Amino acid sequence: MKLGGFGFVKDYPLIKAAGFDYAELDMPQLESMSAEDFAAFKAKTQELGLPLPTGARILPIVEPTFFVEGFKPESLKDYLERTCSRSAELGIKKVILGNGKARALPTPESIKYEGVFIDFLRMLADIAADNGQELILEPLGPKYSNYINTVPQAVELIKKAGRDNIFTMADLRHMVWSKEDLSDIGTYVDYIHHVHVDYPLSFPERRWPVPGCDYDYAPFIAALKASGYDGTLTVEADVPEDWNTAGAQVREVLKELF
Repeated sequence: MKLGGFGFVKDYPLIKAAGFDYAELDMPQLESMSAEDFAAFKAKTQELGLPLPTGARILPIVEPTFFVEGFKPESLKDYLERTCSRSAELGIKKVILGNGKARALPTPESIKYEGVFIDFLRMLADIAADNGQELILEPLGPKYSNYINTVPQAVELIKKAGRDNIFTMADLRHMVWSKEDLSDIGTYVDYIHHVHVDYPLSFPERRWPVPGCDYDYAPFIAALKASGYDGTLTVEADVPEDWNTAGAQVREVLKELF
């Protein structure tokens, strides 16, 4: 299993120096860079050689969008085409749709717009496919969204969308907040193409796993191992002040479990 660190462009060389296997970067930041800055960053990734297989938070939207009357998926098409194309240049193969606020239901009746959201998923999946990418639909706990909280709910929607490059992921924090059974990892492992971990009990801050903390990561890691999952696992937490210390601590937490 490969261990990655989540951060921003400025963190990329620090993630490399801290000994992670790969970096997971914020996608809106990549899209917003000037052509010159992006070219310079791309050159830096080629120089340092740290893989970038995953990109987080594909959209910069922080208000309910998909389940609002009048939303048209094509209004985001140009942005998504630029984002997927640019991220593909960096080697990103998995684009993650979290964006809990964007997909929030303003009212229970808003679920009537689910067909529009599915159309959006199909459009995004097709754009990702054109760039050799998978779309990862992330389940988010109830503190983050009121729609698609669990892995089974994500799989149900993936089946409705009917695209063969849409998958989901297991995020420890969101499984904890949704009170989801860890056995879902094994049940739906064929759909799980990515994993996030952090210290799941803090909110809204997202702390790093550290030795001696009051959360037992063993059941989660055991569920991953039992399922046969052997892909990417990102520590998606608040960007640390000291990447080297954070990396050493999380490896100490995880090494005996793996």
